[in-house]
Amino acid sequence: MAFSVYGYSQTEKETDSVVETSITVLDEIVITKKKVLYTQKSDKMVFNVENSIVSEGGTALDVLSRAPGVVVSQDGELSIRGQQGVGVMINGKLTQLSQKELANYLKSTTSSNIKQIEVITNPSSKYDATGKAGIINIILKKPNSDGLKGTAFTNYGRGRKNRTNSGLNLSYNKDKFGIFGNYSYTFRGEEERKEFNQIQYTDITRQEIATKNHQNSITDEPLTSNNFKIGTTYEVSPKTNLEVYIDAKIGRYENIADGRNTLVNGLDQLLFDASTYNDSKEQWNDYTYSFSGVHKFNTEGKNMSFDFEYETSKFRSNQFQSAQNTDPSNAEAINDRRGFIPSQLKVFTGKVDFVNPLKEKQSLEWGFKTSLKNNDNPSVYEYYNNNDWIIDPNSTNHFEYKEQIYAGYANYKYQLEKLSIQGGIRTEYTAINIAQKTLNEEHKSDYLKWFPSVSMKYELTTDHAMHVSYSKRINRPSQFDLNPFRFYDDSFNYSQGNPNLIPEITHTAEVGYAWKSNFMASLYLSQTKDVFTEIYVYNPENNTTVTSQINVDKSYNYGLNITNTAEFNKWWSLNTLFNVFENKFMGNVLNSATIDPIVTLNLSLQNSFTITDSWKAEVNGQYQSKSNLGIYERDAFFDLSIGISKQILASKGNIKLNVTDVFNTNNFNINSVTGQTSINKRYDLDNRIATIAFTYRI
Repeated sequence: MAFSVYGYSQTEKETDSVVETSITVLDEIVITKKKVLYTQKSDKMVFNVENSIVSEGGTALDVLSRAPGVVVSQDGELSIRGQQGVGVMINGKLTQLSQKELANYLKSTTSSNIKQIEVITNPSSKYDATGKAGIINIILKKPNSDGLKGTAFTNYGRGRKNRTNSGLNLSYNKDKFGIFGNYSYTFRGEEERKEFNQIQYTDITRQEIATKNHQNSITDEPLTSNNFKIGTTYEVSPKTNLEVYIDAKIGRYENIADGRNTLVNGLDQLLFDASTYNDSKEQWNDYTYSFSGVHKFNTEGKNMSFDFEYETSKFRSNQFQSAQNTDPSNAEAINDRRGFIPSQLKVFTGKVDFVNPLKEKQSLEWGFKTSLKNNDNPSVYEYYNNNDWIIDPNSTNHFEYKEQIYAGYANYKYQLEKLSIQGGIRTEYTAINIAQKTLNEEHKSDYLKWFPSVSMKYELTTDHAMHVSYSKRINRPSQFDLNPFRFYDDSFNYSQGNPNLIPEITHTAEVGYAWKSNFMASLYLSQTKDVFTEIYVYNPENNTTVTSQINVDKSYNYGLNITNTAEFNKWWSLNTLFNVFENKFMGNVLNSATIDPIVTLNLSLQNSFTITDSWKAEVNGQYQSKSNLGIYERDAFFDLSIGISKQILASKGNIKLNVTDVFNTNNFNINSVTGQTSINKRYDLDNRIATIAFTYRI
């Protein structure tokens, strides 16, 4: 597992009619504009996290679950507009983490350090092509004023368990030199309740039940992390700036689960009954070293930027799994299991970008990037038999994954009086080498892909505009998706990678209309080929279920997205985010020709209240109807969160109190019926959290 906090990239400033807090003095008249929670731009939706009351005191993963159009699954997987496969960037830099690694990283990152979240559904060729559903860019806070500036924060939250985090974010700038750094401590207690029901039929007609399996567990999941970063900036000349930083994340996570597993036949006669215990301990030490810079040429608007980064991470996981028969008449022994899963990740990324003005109102962006990844994972699993621990050859493997990606792009921009055009092409060459050293096997693959993108915006009038865009993207399988050896969740459930997985390729098109910055509507359509789809296979002989992934022929995702901002009066404003979509999968999945499509509604209402100059409040609600997640259907869910804040200490301090998921209705329940098997999984998540937070600006 690997974790990293990436540096601060420079972003292009855009002009919007919706602005953040600013003060203008005109003949002694002071106009203070309200802090805006959401900003809709032509190519992305911006969630201003630092202006959100209910987001204070949580983690980055908590905040993402409330970002526009984003849904988080029970294991931390992200989706945008109902599509999985999301690229995640930190300050404009793409993370190199697997789904599980990314989820733990986001859980250990405090929301108090987040400034904004950008949801980009149709990125240009300048961005990495990774992420079929789009890109989420998490922008962290960084003080940049002269002198000593910063913030200190602390908060305490209580759900089923305690949660707390505290930290300090400082910078000092004088003349040409600057230094910045931050430290944060996070403890995240969490208790989840899980229920798993599986019915196995005698054949695919599903008329007669063969067996019914019921599993339930309560998990205690404490996470502790210490994150720190220190860096310096230096102005070499008025046209050249450099930045160097070192970043570290050190943490541990434990998952302790007590449960029960019961199996009966079609007549409800008991076949098997066992109590289960699982304990997984994880530790990680991650260090990132970065060197970046920007140089402005003499020609106005012409510049070059570079960014080089090296990350090294050591991860260790120790697992113990036990199951004991509770039926005295059943003397069948269940072997205890233990696993030792160390890994070491090394990643180097380097990129250089150029901006070249051409003729008036025209420019060309171009650049190239290299990414080199090496993950060494010597896993050992053992089972206990006859008073001795014996190596399990089905799960033990020394797995080494090497990935090289070389990319180049060119992006052309042309701005007329009412028409703006952007078109580009990106190419990425990928070479992958998988070595299963235990079996002395090696798999190699390489491919070259081209990713065009184009967008146009036309201003009908000052207040009305139309836009259209298209892009092609890719979603590569991770090293864990490709590893064919078993990873046990408990004694009866394990996952297994598929070395034959090939990347998903997605084509996305969108057309939209905007009125000022208050209203925007868009129709979108995407087609994905070779879709990743999770499947499961049940073995009645040992009551185990294996989960894996396959490529399905193709899928379609289409829908309507509407955002609207309304200010009813000086003290109440409302942001409405409406999205209706359908996912349609085509291809053979476990003897099923297709997966039934479902029309899904996602509605989010964000209410902001200005009670007085120092008192603010929020009431936010989100609802999503039943949705399609490959072979699974997720039940509808609802989330209501409330918060209130008070400025103190001459407006330098702020106290916030919030409660998320007030009615404990944002849970994760999924169902699947394919072939001879029916599955229902219910996750009662620890989402209802009351938090009090204090922030002080230095």
